[in-house]
Amino acid sequence: MGGLVPVPGLRGLSDRYPLLLCDVFGVLHDATRVFPEALAALRAHRAAGGTVILASNAPDPGPHLARRLAAKGIAEVCDGIVSAGDVARAFLREQEPGTVLHLGTESDRILFEGLPCRLATGGEEPDLIACTGYPDEDHELDACLRDAVSRGLLLLCTNPDLQATVGARTLRFAGLVAARYRALGGVAVETGKPGAFIYRHALAVAAETAGRSFRSDEVLGLGDTPALDLAGALSQGFAALHVGPDPDGAFPLPDAPGRLYSLPTLRWEAALDHSMQAEEP
Repeated sequence: MGGLVPVPGLRGLSDRYPLLLCDVFGVLHDATRVFPEALAALRAHRAAGGTVILASNAPDPGPHLARRLAAKGIAEVCDGIVSAGDVARAFLREQEPGTVLHLGTESDRILFEGLPCRLATGGEEPDLIACTGYPDEDHELDACLRDAVSRGLLLLCTNPDLQATVGARTLRFAGLVAARYRALGGVAVETGKPGAFIYRHALAVAAETAGRSFRSDEVLGLGDTPALDLAGALSQGFAALHVGPDPDGAFPLPDAPGRLYSLPTLRWEAALDHSMQAEEP
């Protein structure tokens, strides 16, 4: 992909970008294993005086996501966590829909705890649809979406991701439902990347934890998905670091000279330095 500047490690960018907005899935872990070098890189940035905010498209509220990550051994790597679920909760508090139809798994219902709304049951007509994930049972999904479109309901999508392959499994996410809803003529609002809402929340959390605000040219967004992480960061005037194999070019990025970098895996130093250190007695 044109415009991506390879860098040997995060260390060379740390001074230039004191605030890192880092993706979680695909950068820190892949659902089957955690990437120790990535954790070490974030800790090194913080030790050098930088600020790290994890910005995730997960539908979990931030505190719940933090507990899940800690259970994987991902801890003490950030100054705060902002999730698409946090943004969705703020939206629901502000809009105060009386009744919400939830599309997603049972475990995602933690999103609604303590909010001034109740979940629709049976044939009850909702005021809004909140989609946190791809439903376990989707045989009636199209009929449900068509009915919602006919009544002009807004669909709130808490995870714009479409799908990911983990081993032999393909995981489907809420973004697929939002795309289908739009195709049917409905209106969907997404609370995660690449939208602006999650970045506004992340900047607010960063300012609170660091005791100062950050200019756009002080922020680096990190992620493995060009259409979400990179496009979102660049749209806010931030720099962006692609973490992973070279993209295939399916998603063209805007021209962003001096603001677009790449690393095959997130690390602090060049890979060669680590291998040499490992061989020392």
